[in-house]
Amino acid sequence: MRRSIVTTMLMLLATPATAFPCLWSPFSGCSFTFVSPEYAARPVQPLDPEKALAAVNAFRAENGLGALVLDVRLSRAAAMQSQAQAASGWMGHYGSDGSTAKDRAARAGYHAKIASENVASGQKSFADAMHFWEESSGHRTNLLRPNVTAIGVAMAKTKSGHPYWTLVLAGE
Repeated sequence: MRRSIVTTMLMLLATPATAFPCLWSPFSGCSFTFVSPEYAARPVQPLDPEKALAAVNAFRAENGLGALVLDVRLSRAAAMQSQAQAASGWMGHYGSDGSTAKDRAARAGYHAKIASENVASGQKSFADAMHFWEESSGHRTNLLRPNVTAIGVAMAKTKSGHPYWTLVLAGE
């Protein structure tokens, strides 16, 4: 217990935006985020899908895994989720119609044998979202799945400018 408290405090001090997952949530995606005033004042950086792909592939290479490709269909699936989350102001892995990442990939024309999704809310850049995912065990597992071959990525903002990031990882 003491070790986890120290780890949590170090994460809070070492990152500009730290999210702590809820212990239990019937809706998934629940987290509390603490940010510095300086970080909160920064503008949200536009998403560059090629840089996002490079970041994901660099992380996978550091962990002995092969590179993925950027797939426009998966980016459409990611956009569906980011836009829905921005419209509702709610973060999670199920769509407003109960859809999953695999369902949304299929709607976008990608018939996945495996599909997983990482979502984040409030980070000012894809790099910050990626850092959060690298430090979260469930998100890290998705990033390091050996049987995925492609990703799609998207970001949408609420009317007030709050960003919602989505990364879909899949394999046909």
